[in-house]
Amino acid sequence: MSVDLNEIEQAEVDLEEWLVEQAASGVPELVLVNLLRDYADDVEDLGYVPRTWGNSKQ
Repeated sequence: MSVDLNEIEQAEVDLEEWLVEQAASGVPELVLVNLLRDYADDVEDLGYVPRTWGNSKQ
């Protein structure tokens, strides 16, 4: 599986923009950090990113 560095960079920019939007709208940074950690743990445990998060823990 090849890695497209442009896609990685764009995903990073998109995530950063989303995080800034959330923080600017009043979501506390600690909430965002915990959310990211929880999702990272899920992805690490599963070994992939579920396309439907609601079904990933069933």
